[in-house]
Amino acid sequence: MMKYFLFLLLVFACVPDAPADHHEGINEGVQKSLQNSLQNSLTRQNRLPVPRPDIISNQRAASLVKEHHSGSRVLGVSLLDEQGPPVYKVRTLSPQGVVRSIFVDGNSGEVFE
Repeated sequence: MMKYFLFLLLVFACVPDAPADHHEGINEGVQKSLQNSLQNSLTRQNRLPVPRPDIISNQRAASLVKEHHSGSRVLGVSLLDEQGPPVYKVRTLSPQGVVRSIFVDGNSGEVFE
């Protein structure tokens, strides 16, 4: 998305100016629209995830998995929050070298596979 806006910005910066009496308002409108779109895109990309007090944290999900699967190393934690209750997917590496996905209920902390 960012590349798209930068490309458009480059294209509009390289376009020769039209006669000032006819197209000046159009060029200013396009430029303002492009600047607003670019700013909105940057704002969305830099936005931090909003903490949700009603679910357990990703650190807590990782520690619950470590308790149930001792000796395994946590590779990553992601929140699967599509439809239904929040569920964490915790990727682990066993001492034998097996990568597994373990799931943790974001509300109750229940660990399941």
